[in-house]
Amino acid sequence: MDFFYLLMQLLLAIIVAPLFDGMSRKLRAKFQSRIGPNIFQTYYDIYKLLKRGRTQSHSVSYISRIAPYMMFISAAAMFCVLPITYGRDATSSLMPFSDIFILLYLAALFRFTFIVAGIDSANPFSGVSASREGTMGFYTEEVAVICLIVVMMGAGSTNLASIVNMIQSGVYGYNIPSFSIAATAFLWVMYVETGRKPYDLAEAEQELQEGVLGEFCGKDFAIIDMAILLKQMSVLGFFIVIFMPWGLVNHPILSLLIFLAQVGFLYIMGVFIDNFGPRFTINKGVKRTMLYALAVSCTSLALYIMGI
Repeated sequence: MDFFYLLMQLLLAIIVAPLFDGMSRKLRAKFQSRIGPNIFQTYYDIYKLLKRGRTQSHSVSYISRIAPYMMFISAAAMFCVLPITYGRDATSSLMPFSDIFILLYLAALFRFTFIVAGIDSANPFSGVSASREGTMGFYTEEVAVICLIVVMMGAGSTNLASIVNMIQSGVYGYNIPSFSIAATAFLWVMYVETGRKPYDLAEAEQELQEGVLGEFCGKDFAIIDMAILLKQMSVLGFFIVIFMPWGLVNHPILSLLIFLAQVGFLYIMGVFIDNFGPRFTINKGVKRTMLYALAVSCTSLALYIMGI
């Protein structure tokens, strides 16, 4: 039964993820005094791309050919690791797989495949853009790891389901200052990973960032687009599971619906920041925001070491 709920969790995420993206595009257009696309436009885009064939450069290797599938599988596995429809029961057969380290490794695999596929395409724009993606990963992962160290050491476990149960029961949570401060820095990491300004994975206006995907088209591009949407839902879900787990109830379907509502709320908040935040170059954006997030995460670690 756990496997059935897990499959339902993944399928519903695949169905709903393009809708959230379409809603964010529509809302962003309204903020910019434009009509904007239909909220179902992302579905149309993916369907249109799936009908097209695969066209690849003769210079690419097998890496670029398998990259779309590797990215989709890793993003889907990331979402399955989240204990949304399972984990309330200690006897669940899926609990050992719901681990922070597994999710981090899958996220690293996604980013590594994304970067290598861009470099392998032999497109100069893809190479520069892949380097930019690697730089963003270097800045965000250290902040995320520090925050997660605080959580894992404080909870005494790396299992996400166990951490959720501890926070819901009040054994561990926001009554501990180090946990509260870690949540602030981790929220910044999740915002960056969703690709908002000034760290955005643009639709069309920035050729440099789109360079990673410049050599992909047709079905490959549709699969990558779906993988990116799944990854965005996974990283937002990562924050919800650890720092906002009160909607994860014993009823699997109700738990999944509440989770999707929370993800939608975070999507809307991201669009607000995206539209009213400044546009930075990558260097200025990192210096003006990343250093603060790193300082906050280090503060939470220092408080944990001091027992606060």
